[in-house]
Amino acid sequence: MYELAFPPAPPAPPKRRRISPVFVAWLVVTLTGLGAVASSLGTAAHDYRSYRVPGAAMNPTIRPGESALVWVRHGEAVDRGDLVVFDRGAFAHPDSAGLAALRVVAVGGDVVACCTGGQLSVDGKAISETYLSQDAYAHDPEATTPYLTRVHEGQVFVLGDERGRARDSRFLGVLPLSAVTGFVVGTGSVLHLTPLAPTTAFTDAGLPGAPYADGTVAGMRWWFLGGAALVAAGLIGLVVTLVRIAGRRRRAAAGPPGR
Repeated sequence: MYELAFPPAPPAPPKRRRISPVFVAWLVVTLTGLGAVASSLGTAAHDYRSYRVPGAAMNPTIRPGESALVWVRHGEAVDRGDLVVFDRGAFAHPDSAGLAALRVVAVGGDVVACCTGGQLSVDGKAISETYLSQDAYAHDPEATTPYLTRVHEGQVFVLGDERGRARDSRFLGVLPLSAVTGFVVGTGSVLHLTPLAPTTAFTDAGLPGAPYADGTVAGMRWWFLGGAALVAAGLIGLVVTLVRIAGRRRRAAAGPPGR
């Protein structure tokens, strides 16, 4: 009697290695964080500039030597009370060139004058300028030099908060609106910013138009910090997951105990 001989069974195909869903999840977290960081840095590079204020014209709002964070103007309206950065050489009667930061007190169509009861007036309305310096220079005769100017369309009238030491529109004439390149939104940097609250002095006097109020930098900081946290957590998760996967594969390759 003959026994039937069968060929040996073919070896089982190797199991395909599946991508760990945990690894994929941590990878998504890392990429999301990188996207948030890149988005915030892109906004900072495109829309903000740092400007170190050299003089005392804006004291005490911006002290000499402080770094100001400037929102780059992209056609936004310029209103009374705005702290603006501009090309100093664009004054009607410039005395120097380079960037400067001063406060807009009158825009096209306004009549600005000094001084009614010791106060600035715009279109006959007295302005209570609580932001002005109160040091010794506040009582300098130059701080209350009389003037009367009509500002035409496309122009602004700018003054320093330290009136006794500022070289501004009182002496150098009006400034073309086109020369305004940005708005000062605070002192410091994007990540360590001390915001400057927009003044209500002009709207309180009944004049239309509120100063520029930045609503981007706070959200951008949270995007950056949140994105950085996601990147850190994601990288840690990826490393831990890869270590665990490698350990499982080593144990599988060693075979069952006692073999």
